[in-house]
Amino acid sequence: MNEYIIYTTEGHTIAPNENIEVENCQVLGCAFGHNAYEAQENLLKENPWIIKANFKKSEFIVKQLA
Repeated sequence: MNEYIIYTTEGHTIAPNENIEVENCQVLGCAFGHNAYEAQENLLKENPWIIKANFKKSEFIVKQLA
């Protein structure tokens, strides 16, 4: 099995200086799977808070780790 990192551009972070807008990505987690789809499903099974927080699977970016 391979390990994948899953992140999204949804959400935001507030900088210490709240007058500055921060563009960033939210790391949702890492998961194992035979492919990216399986890793994404495994991550969601182990972390139901992701869907409860309204992150959308269609916005996920999934990259295999070396």
